[in-house]
Amino acid sequence: MKKGFTIIETTLSMAFISILLLMTTFLIIQMSSIYQKTLTVKAVNSTSQEIIEDITRHIHASTIVSASAKCSLVNDTSREACEKDAAFKYIYRQYEHDFGDGQTVPTNGIFCSGLYSYIWNTGYVFKKDKTESFRAVINGNKNYRLVRAFDPGGALCSTNVNGGTYEYNSSVVSPEYNISEPAELLSTAEADLAIYDLRIFHPARHAYSGQAYYAGTFVLATLQGDVDILSSGEYCKASKDAKFDEFTYCALNKYNFAAEATGETDE
Repeated sequence: MKKGFTIIETTLSMAFISILLLMTTFLIIQMSSIYQKTLTVKAVNSTSQEIIEDITRHIHASTIVSASAKCSLVNDTSREACEKDAAFKYIYRQYEHDFGDGQTVPTNGIFCSGLYSYIWNTGYVFKKDKTESFRAVINGNKNYRLVRAFDPGGALCSTNVNGGTYEYNSSVVSPEYNISEPAELLSTAEADLAIYDLRIFHPARHAYSGQAYYAGTFVLATLQGDVDILSSGEYCKASKDAKFDEFTYCALNKYNFAAEATGETDE
């Protein structure tokens, strides 16, 4: 008579092996998720450093934007307001829009340092349910995320100002720019990243040399996950229709930078 396993012993053995396989699979998924999360966070940090280096380097090479020269473009009644504001509307603008959820979020923007300018479309306008109507258009293309352009005198920012009144043109929500050889700064990123907010503060100007000192801040994050920088704390969460692994790849961070324009005046 040959000895063998009973049906109960076989069933218990198979159950044990099944549980072991499930636990192993779960651990592999968790380890893979942690690994992907680490890569994503690393990509956000490394890409942000590249952006900071690019902006500071090109600000340093930029001309000194003359506030008086810019303010000469507006009419007499608006010139005083322009001079008090140091022609800031000719330097920076970020467009915002309420997509119907009660929050006004950044959609696109532009910063003109005097020799080089930066144009961006935020991560908010690349979401699946958002219209393309609120994206900046560069050479007919709405898919740029962060572009550097050679722009002597910051001419691209002049499209922000309405006529000679020194007021933003409120009718424009999707500005169009024609640029020769735009440089996309996020096309080679290791993760699917976008700017969600970029702020430039009023530059401090030297009283005698006119050199401008710029400071700014930006939020860089993934397109995966429901990123909301205006949230009260949960800035990165899984959307209702997200896949299981999309939230794992979600990451964001805020960065500051500062640089001085040391080129010649544009007067």
